[in-house]
Amino acid sequence: MTDEPRKVQEFIMGYLQNYYKMLGEQKYKVYQFKDYFAYSLKGNYTFIKEEFLLKAQIEHYKQQSVNLTFQRPVLHPAWKYIGGSDRACDVRVGLDMELQYKGIPAKTILKNLEHQFVLVKEGREWRIEEDTHEYEFDLAGPYELELRGRRQKKKKWEFSQPREIRAIPKGIYNREKAVEYARKYALVPNTKDWKNYEAYGGDCTNFVSQCLFAGGIPFDHQGKYVTHKWYWYSDQYRTPSFTSADALKTYMLNNEGFGLVAQLGDMQSMKLGDIVQLGDLKETTHSMLVVGIVKEDGEMPLTKDLLIAQHSGVDGIRGFNIPLATKPNQRVYYNILGYNP
Repeated sequence: MTDEPRKVQEFIMGYLQNYYKMLGEQKYKVYQFKDYFAYSLKGNYTFIKEEFLLKAQIEHYKQQSVNLTFQRPVLHPAWKYIGGSDRACDVRVGLDMELQYKGIPAKTILKNLEHQFVLVKEGREWRIEEDTHEYEFDLAGPYELELRGRRQKKKKWEFSQPREIRAIPKGIYNREKAVEYARKYALVPNTKDWKNYEAYGGDCTNFVSQCLFAGGIPFDHQGKYVTHKWYWYSDQYRTPSFTSADALKTYMLNNEGFGLVAQLGDMQSMKLGDIVQLGDLKETTHSMLVVGIVKEDGEMPLTKDLLIAQHSGVDGIRGFNIPLATKPNQRVYYNILGYNP
């Protein structure tokens, strides 16, 4: 490809910088976006998809009570593969990002936002024909695209459920140690002591379980059913509740006697080291740990947002201090009260 790899890198970085500039300013400008895409059928389809995702994110950010505008972020690309010819090529790049949301006091760090591009050359210019990456907004049909809850401007993605107030257990949950562990291993998994399940469908709940364990929650071997237990010693000797979001939900809501004590919460009841899951009580798909709390100004400030740490799926996004408000999904809150010894 002669000198083309450098030109390909410059083209892709120009596209990504422009994308996040518009997202940060919350201003979509079609004339700054359309020319990055090929004029082929595939290129036009990809443009429609990416235009929708960008506009959906901008609209969602605008609706939040916390200010999610940001200046141009610092992007760190990891070029994993560039191959092809002078007329077409495949590119795989992992993007690490540091950004400062205007309404968030702490810097947000994201790692491994992976893109797989198919580029074609039209005349002398490279253009995008395909862009495969992880996203959190709904796509309905190839040309009919819609955002979940799009017309509900003030919609709050919270699961509202009357909750049982459980007695405070004797075993103390060390929230500071749980958050300290999350800070250390949110971006780089602790593969010395634990298996990383990112290549097996997702590592989010495994990471959250590790944080709970670091905070002093003991392994639980008691209970009649495996759904009432929680432990990990190896990939072959573990419970689903340690590595599966839905199974952890079942354990948190139903465990009695020895082990973890948790209860359903809401935004205002959340503390550092508590857990948020995306989904509802029928099905949850993603687990996250609370590592920061954003308060309103005033004498008795309410919580405006939570900052979370997470691992994700195959080649998915890891992050620390991610504003929960950036997630378009419904969510369930869990207060971790401690454990019964």
